Amino acid sequence: MFLYDWQKVYDEAKGSVALCNRIMEMIITKRIPKNTYDPIYNLATKNFSGDSFLVHPDILLFESYKYSHRETAEYYALASLRSLGEYIVSRKVTLDLLHVPVDLEFINNNRLLSMDEHSVHFLYEEVTKENIH
Repeated sequence: MFLYDWQKVYDEAKGSVALCNRIMEMIITKRIPKNTYDPIYNLATKNFSGDSFLVHPDILLFESYKYSHRETAEYYALASLRSLGEYIVSRKVTLDLLHVPVDLEFINNNRLLSMDEHSVHFLYEEVTKENIH
């Protein structure tokens, strides 16, 4: 499990979807800047830890080339709305529709997300590494 604070990531990126994804990639992979000219040099010393979680961030990163920056950032943002406590107790990785602050059309237009009548499902949270081709 990977913990992060989406609000810190979003604020640091000043809303830039590409920079949000770069920050998330940096903290998920624990990447260290190569030198002072590395684009993540100023970001590497910042603390992005929090109580938002991803169960399989490595699989999402590996498969991210298939999706737009916006789809990936929306995935991170909506995943951050889930309750860590509820996950620890029940292993629930979905988000109740009642907690979704955006129009449900965003979910329908994102290939990484799906929904049923009660919940938003995250494509790479409910899979195991053996199920990925």
